[in-house]
Amino acid sequence: MSDKAKDTVYIDVDEEITGIIDKVKESDKKVIALVLPKRASVFQSIVNLKLLKRSAEKEGKNIVLITSESSVLPIAGAVGLHVAKTLQSKPEIPAHPDSGMDYDSNDDMDVEDNHDIDNEEIKDKPVGELAAASGLAAEKIHRSEDIDDTIDIGDEMQDDATGKGLKESKSKGKKNNKDKNLKVPNFTKFRKILVIGGIVIVALIVLFLIFGSLFNKATINISTKTEPVTANLTLNLDTTAKSLNVSTSTVPAIAQTTTKSSTASVPTTGQINNGNKATGSVSLTVACSAKPPTIPSGTGLSSNGIAFTTQKNITLTNCNCSSSNCLFSGDVTVIAVTGGANGNLVSGSTFTVSGQQYAGYSGTSSAAFTGGTDNMVNAVSQTDINSATQKISGQDTSAIKQTLKGQLVQAGLVPIVSTFSTGATTTSASPTLGSIGNNVTVTESIIYTMLGVQQSYLDTLVNKNINSQINDVQQTIIDNGVKSAQYTSVQANATTAQVTMQDTGYVGANLNKQDIKGQIAGKKTADVKSIINAYPGVNNVTVKLFPFWVNSVPNNQNKIVINITKS
Repeated sequence: MSDKAKDTVYIDVDEEITGIIDKVKESDKKVIALVLPKRASVFQSIVNLKLLKRSAEKEGKNIVLITSESSVLPIAGAVGLHVAKTLQSKPEIPAHPDSGMDYDSNDDMDVEDNHDIDNEEIKDKPVGELAAASGLAAEKIHRSEDIDDTIDIGDEMQDDATGKGLKESKSKGKKNNKDKNLKVPNFTKFRKILVIGGIVIVALIVLFLIFGSLFNKATINISTKTEPVTANLTLNLDTTAKSLNVSTSTVPAIAQTTTKSSTASVPTTGQINNGNKATGSVSLTVACSAKPPTIPSGTGLSSNGIAFTTQKNITLTNCNCSSSNCLFSGDVTVIAVTGGANGNLVSGSTFTVSGQQYAGYSGTSSAAFTGGTDNMVNAVSQTDINSATQKISGQDTSAIKQTLKGQLVQAGLVPIVSTFSTGATTTSASPTLGSIGNNVTVTESIIYTMLGVQQSYLDTLVNKNINSQINDVQQTIIDNGVKSAQYTSVQANATTAQVTMQDTGYVGANLNKQDIKGQIAGKKTADVKSIINAYPGVNNVTVKLFPFWVNSVPNNQNKIVINITKS
């Protein structure tokens, strides 16, 4: 018989009967040799062997148990299963435990379809021939020519005494329909599900524990009873100071400056006469002296409030004496400074010479002045320039203050807004004063300054003031109020300022965060609240743990955050 007619199945010591039955059903061979391990408890039950035999018969298969254990043999005999000591041994049905004797050669074994096989015949046959005999009996074929070479249960094929083996029938018998009412539980599959489920649950528990230990943290919010304490100080801010002087409250300051150029335009209100200028000749006289005087061109003269200037240099050389005095004299051409008919003077008009050095000089027109005409036009006056300048001074400077404040904050300083001051101012007008024009534009460049100081200096002065008002053993400063303090400048400039500081701080229970962390590390919520509430001045305590399944504060103090608030 070839390997196609038989199958060898090795059984594990802890294998269930349902798994063995499944292997028998899955096999496509007529004879199945089950190699049993030692102490296979599943084969110690007559119920299990009956289930095994019934399942094999319904599948049209024969079972041979390969074992030598004495505890299995009587049970196999009671059920009617063939047994062989080794894969090369001849199979036989062991003696029934109630018979008190072994089966002899005359015992028969029922096979599928109720065909008999002589026990004498199968006693000396290997399992391979038993498979062939089963198949032939089931198919009612008893021809020697259909028998292939004989086989043992072992891994190698062997010929029988005749040299011919049984060949598996070419036509397979129909398998009996399975009993639908017989359902054997698959305990192996159920056990696998339980094992996998247990592994998953353990893995989740481990993940939760790992996550909790790595990322756990605690936030402790402590609300304390606080009371306000007012601190009023006078500060001397100085940009030249190098360090804080607590005794004099002199605080080093930084001046932040910015230059802002602003413009304003106004209509001109001044007027000038843009007509032709009058001209004429003036005879100048002065007392004679040792050296004749010289009057340069451009020297100013005036008559009846009208200004004139000389048009050339003149030296007074003629010294004429009268009964009362001697005078140098000389004639010079002059022209009016501005146009207008009012410069047309009559002959004999008197003139004075401008300048201290020309005291005692006098002048007289020898003929009438002519050529002056009137043409009134708008021009820039000082009043117009002042009006435009006033307009610039009234502009809003809040944006400039915000700019300086932001620059000081960015530099890490506390801006003292009340020290905002205006520095040097540069003003220019276009067109210039006296120039003809209907409008004048004034440009004014102003330097603005604001002082700022380091907060640490303010903290030092305020804390000193507050601590002098409280018992610093039982109480501590919760908030010194520096960030919300109000400042009023007494006087301020670009380098110094004297300001008054009004500050309201809050004091409460003296709590040391680091000491509290050491006391509550590793404690549960109830214990944490009990420890902190024991401090005087504590109003309320809340504990927040992360993640949610953590029920105690971390042992690592770096993972503990304590917030203290006033109430």
